[in-house]
Amino acid sequence: LTLLEIKEKANRIFVANVDRGWATDSDPVDEMKYVVVTGGVLSGLGKGVTASSIGVLLKSAGLRVTAVKIDPYLNTDAGTMSPFEHGEVFVLDDGGEVDLDLGNYERFLDVCLTRENNITTGKVYENVIQKERRGDYLGKTVQVIPHITNEIQDWIERVAHTPSDGNGKEPDACVIELGGTVGDIESAPFVEALRQFQFRVGQENVCFVHVSLIPVMGPVGEQKTKPTQHTVKDLRGLGINPHMLVCRSTSPLIDE
Repeated sequence: LTLLEIKEKANRIFVANVDRGWATDSDPVDEMKYVVVTGGVLSGLGKGVTASSIGVLLKSAGLRVTAVKIDPYLNTDAGTMSPFEHGEVFVLDDGGEVDLDLGNYERFLDVCLTRENNITTGKVYENVIQKERRGDYLGKTVQVIPHITNEIQDWIERVAHTPSDGNGKEPDACVIELGGTVGDIESAPFVEALRQFQFRVGQENVCFVHVSLIPVMGPVGEQKTKPTQHTVKDLRGLGINPHMLVCRSTSPLIDE
């Protein structure tokens, strides 16, 4: 399908839903919807472009969309990181130095994001330690579960409801990209937080999209699905069942 055909189809679905009384122009959805994009097998598969493209499709259906990028590294932002290691730094309107994926979100979705839309391990731990020093946890032993995972969920929910398209209205949908690769130790707290998050906001309001690799092997050009089978198995073992797979390959996937 061309982008124009997708937009026309999305508009027809939206109009049909309005006719049925399921949605209105002012309030297309009754509750915030979340799309979580994860990646498997290896990094650099295009999770950022995938997340941005999904956001465009949601926007074409009449929804107000915002986005969150999760980076599992310990740096509080991308400002001190070498562009040779992590790509060019993108500077937001509020001065936040973030991952280039947020630049994709702004361009694709025509929104204005803030440094709060970029969550890093460093930021999360910094917030939790500050709360612990203030005594906010009332003497409890501070642990990854529940304190770190709760902080991640609170952050996502807070940012998802923050207007970002300049009209001051609360978004209808939030696309969340989890950087890195599922199975990495550093991303484990975020995967667990997202597993819990689906029950916090309702499973009917969350869609998990997993981006994976289909390598083409040998002179015959045989497409191998085993890496994707393993990464989905890992993800399910962590408590998340992907609703959709985005498979990247050097050639279009065959029906088999």
